[in-house]
Amino acid sequence: SDYFDLLVLAGNMYGVAFITFIGFYQIAVINILTGIFVDSALKLAVPDRDARALSLKRDDEEAREELFELLKEIDTMNTGIINVEDFAENLKKKNGKLQAQMTLLGLPVDRAADFFRVVSVLCGDESMSNEEEANIQAFVECCMRLKGSAANLHLQCVAGDLVHISVMLQQQMELCEMLAEKLEQQ
Repeated sequence: SDYFDLLVLAGNMYGVAFITFIGFYQIAVINILTGIFVDSALKLAVPDRDARALSLKRDDEEAREELFELLKEIDTMNTGIINVEDFAENLKKKNGKLQAQMTLLGLPVDRAADFFRVVSVLCGDESMSNEEEANIQAFVECCMRLKGSAANLHLQCVAGDLVHISVMLQQQMELCEMLAEKLEQQ
């Protein structure tokens, strides 16, 4: 107050400048302090790596359970086995629960029968005699492995498998040619 009175004596313009300076200084300091507190609060609000991993695992388990329950509803005989016709029929139902769950898993099913056959083959369940039926638990586990988009690592694994298969086929071809030559000589 004393400084302001002195500045007003020098002229009104100096008083206005003093008040403007004090106001600007107060706002700047408050903004800086607020920024520091907000930044600290945001850093504390972000879950750590372990919490995120636990949350993802929990989400996967919930998705697995929900898909298992939806597929169990298809199995009206309670055999633990579903077939391609029932799967395709339930995928087309109006309530769309199964379709929605498959989409949430990153498995958009456009052709239900083809999808079912591919997954049932990938399940590798020896107890199933054909591609028209699948064990529900094995089918769910296979769908969970297939969920999401293909990562570069997955593609590299497939490429490596293809190279390995190609080498094996080449060796088999050479063996067949050698056996054919021996048969011709006899």
